[in-house]
Amino acid sequence: MNQLNYFLCLMYFMLLGSYSLYAQTEPKGWCDEADLTMYRGLEEIKTSSDWFKVFMVGKDVYAIAEPYNYEEVISYLIIGTKKALLFDSGNGLGLISSVVKELTKLPVTVLNSHSHYDHIGGNHEFDSILALETEYTLYWAKNGWSHDLVKNEVAPDAFCMEKLPNLDTASYHIKPFSISTFINDGHIIDLGQRTLEVISVPGHTPDAIALLDRAHGYLWTGDTFYEATIWLFFDGTDLKAYKKSIKKLADLSASLKKLFPAHNTPVSEPIRLLELVDAFDQVMKGTKSVKETNKNGLPVYDEEAKVIYEFEHFSFLIRKDHLKN
Repeated sequence: MNQLNYFLCLMYFMLLGSYSLYAQTEPKGWCDEADLTMYRGLEEIKTSSDWFKVFMVGKDVYAIAEPYNYEEVISYLIIGTKKALLFDSGNGLGLISSVVKELTKLPVTVLNSHSHYDHIGGNHEFDSILALETEYTLYWAKNGWSHDLVKNEVAPDAFCMEKLPNLDTASYHIKPFSISTFINDGHIIDLGQRTLEVISVPGHTPDAIALLDRAHGYLWTGDTFYEATIWLFFDGTDLKAYKKSIKKLADLSASLKKLFPAHNTPVSEPIRLLELVDAFDQVMKGTKSVKETNKNGLPVYDEEAKVIYEFEHFSFLIRKDHLKN
């Protein structure tokens, strides 16, 4: 990533503010237990952590959620008989490796759905990390994310400080990490009586991937899909690539039982992928109108450079200049 792209990325993150676009809600108190309603019906697994909430969401699959920060990010621990895989490592506010150690004694490898700050925050806590060998991935692995880029994550109205009373918000940043093995699209991860297939799905970022467990009908979608406002405005976002990627995932929907997105709701129905393709086609063809205001009459996008397209189960927040390419 050259200096111009780095500067552009920095500017966009500084403009984000602390309002939760992922959650699509009015600003709220992040210590309020009522904010955990999205996990109703899931089996909670108790751990010693006050920051993470853990849920059993599939056969030997744990969702490690961070509901007390506006990103509401979710990492997943997938267990085999010989190894375990941590798909994403959160935003680095809490020590995710401690929770992982409580859940499994098996050796753990980390794989990220993409290299945004809220998915690689705990990478430095682990020795075994798989990654695609892209310029985008290599840049963030080497440099991490500086405090200036991620300071909004620890703004007073962005997270519940009561859950992390010792956090130094003035120095919070995402640490660099070392990649132990490079992989490619189609790479098979053998965990012991469980295999996972890596699927390259560029669009949200150049290095975005999904993870498929064919035997159980599980698909981890990262930020390519989740049931909230999907961010498609970063430097590095490619809408044409995104369209191809979601079609690739939608083609798998008939064989799937569960989707595991990286934000908000841990479990989604596979039919959402078909809805995603149809919705994005409407956006790209210009047949879907922009959502102008919310119920209070306020703009639903945070600056003039972005527009939002709203559908029943999700929406797209897109940079206007991306739509012109």
